Amino acid sequence: MRSFLVTLLMVFALGLCGLVAFQWTREVRLRQRLQELVDEVQNQKEALQNLDGLVRRTQEEVDRLEGIRKNLTQTIQTNMAELSRLDKELDKALRENERLQQQVEVYKQALAQANENIERQNQTIAQQNEEMKKLAEERNGIVAKYNELVEQFNDLVQKWNAQQEALAASATNAPPAGRR
Repeated sequence: MRSFLVTLLMVFALGLCGLVAFQWTREVRLRQRLQELVDEVQNQKEALQNLDGLVRRTQEEVDRLEGIRKNLTQTIQTNMAELSRLDKELDKALRENERLQQQVEVYKQALAQANENIERQNQTIAQQNEEMKKLAEERNGIVAKYNELVEQFNDLVQKWNAQQEALAASATNAPPAGRR
């Protein structure tokens, strides 16, 4: 019986060794599988962190772009308001320009009319100057004739006076007085 027990013990020992070897190989495969799962979880965590970082960066970029869009929208609105104001000013300036051009046309016509009037007046003045020269020449001629006539009249008066003195002297028998 002893040998049976030893044999049984050996069978149990070998069975236990086989069981241990089986569990050990199973444990190694499980640990390898566990390590693969841990590695996969780690890779997924890294990928998740990378995706979180990417989402954060993307969200920051979206926020930045949204801010730029808002600024550009405000700038566009401001520019549109400025364009509207400038458009109104341009229309006003164009109307003012048109009004001033019409006024310049009126002034040009008035200036042309004034120039025509001045030319006519200058012609009239030139004619009057010619007439004045003629009248001055006629006056000078008349004055010269008048002066001759006055000299002739003075000579005649002197002769008359001399004759009257001579007559008076002959009437009074007085000697004739000297000529004046």
